[in-house]
Amino acid sequence: MRPLVLTDLDDTLFQTMPKCPPGKEGLRQMSSLLDGSPSGFATPMQQHFLGWLRDGTVVPVTARGRDVLARVAIEQAPAICSNGGCIVGDDGEIDRVWHDRLAEEARRVDPVADVYRAIADPLCTVRFRHWMVEENGLDLYVVIKSNDHDDQALAVLEQELAPRVPKDWRCHRNGNNLAYLPPWLSKRVAVRYLIDRARAEAPDRPVIGIGDSVSDVGFMDLCDFAVVPTRSQLWAAVVDGNGWVD
Repeated sequence: MRPLVLTDLDDTLFQTMPKCPPGKEGLRQMSSLLDGSPSGFATPMQQHFLGWLRDGTVVPVTARGRDVLARVAIEQAPAICSNGGCIVGDDGEIDRVWHDRLAEEARRVDPVADVYRAIADPLCTVRFRHWMVEENGLDLYVVIKSNDHDDQALAVLEQELAPRVPKDWRCHRNGNNLAYLPPWLSKRVAVRYLIDRARAEAPDRPVIGIGDSVSDVGFMDLCDFAVVPTRSQLWAAVVDGNGWVD
């Protein structure tokens, strides 16, 4: 039985050019910006890895919105987009049951747009850019990036913004990315929804979760097997203080 492979994308299956090994040849463009310029590249090893994964059913589980996922050279359906804010079915159509469920939960807490204004209005636009991610008319989460790619500046900003963020919201920072998610949104709950449906059809089908970030643990924990790039935020957390790694 072909495994179900639930995988993060950026910094897992490909990365930006500066993150690629110096002088590496055989890179394959995997993603592009809105203007068509290249943005993400897979090393030969990552290309072989993805080829192996395709012996199963590959399902992207990504913070990328559906429109941004469309600019990635990978399977588009099924897929989990926008940190779980949108599920695309096998037929390529949006899962309306999932969308309606999130919309109902969103009505019970602070509107994302209100939190976005509280966070973003005071920010210096010279130093930071920011936006609110939405899918199908539903506001989902907030993203902030440093215009200078200054990871430390985002670390300081995270501390400064903490009093403006509702206590039940989650904050995730990894590299030049600072994201704020409402309590009803996560990759974990979206993956559980897909796994439950897969288990109903085939209880013994192996499910593999792949990710590079500590936030990916939420969905990888639901899978039968977990795969982590060894040059990643998540693996660094795993080996930190581990006496078996010298």
